[in-house]
Amino acid sequence: LMNYKNIKVEKRENYAIIEIANNKNNSLDQKTLNEIGDATKNLNKSKEIKCIGLIGGPKFFSPGADIKELEKLDSKKAKKQKLFSKVDDLQKIDIPIISFVEGYALGGGFELALSSDLIIASSEAKFGLPEINLGLIPGIGGTQKTKKFTSNQNIKYLAMSGEIIDAETAMKYGIVSQIIPKENFKEFTLNFLNTISSKPKKSLQVIKYLVNSEDNLKKSLIKERQEFYKLLDSENKKIGIKSFLNKTKPNWK
Repeated sequence: LMNYKNIKVEKRENYAIIEIANNKNNSLDQKTLNEIGDATKNLNKSKEIKCIGLIGGPKFFSPGADIKELEKLDSKKAKKQKLFSKVDDLQKIDIPIISFVEGYALGGGFELALSSDLIIASSEAKFGLPEINLGLIPGIGGTQKTKKFTSNQNIKYLAMSGEIIDAETAMKYGIVSQIIPKENFKEFTLNFLNTISSKPKKSLQVIKYLVNSEDNLKKSLIKERQEFYKLLDSENKKIGIKSFLNKTKPNWK
């Protein structure tokens, strides 16, 4: 992998960790977003990598877009730069991306987490869409990607008030799938990535594809059935069932 300036990429056996680590409190300037986009694309091509963990710092997962950059932007420049398109590209990644949020995930930082497949929060995590306080609105899917997780009521509350919610509230909203005590968070992160990356890659990819599929229910059910049938012929199904019956650890293809 390339050397990045604003993120750190660490490859483990079957997974990778991308850490937002720039000197601007992890704000998502263009360079940082480009690097995240580039790294995920490269990792997605790798045969052995089955999932990606996205982490930030203990204080800020990410507070969102770089305000100094926003100040200089007008609509023409934003269009020319294809502002935020790198985050949209995360939709094209086939393997699971899991966000582990320790501190504040605000605005674009929250939307980056919402662009991943799962959000796991530390007990200290905080979430919010404060763009309205800058005379703006969420611009990386804050009014849309949230619909997969929570009700329209809750989205309007967040986007209209700009208020910051804690991990418990985010869990009630359905935005967070787990809350982990702060002191166990790092350990949990590695254990969970180990767990997911011990599963068969093809199944992980197909689950992601099906859950994210936008078709109506009837069409989606047909798709799910077809994918299930296909996997019945797979090597991994033979391996999985054999090791289940023999009580051994599966060695996935």
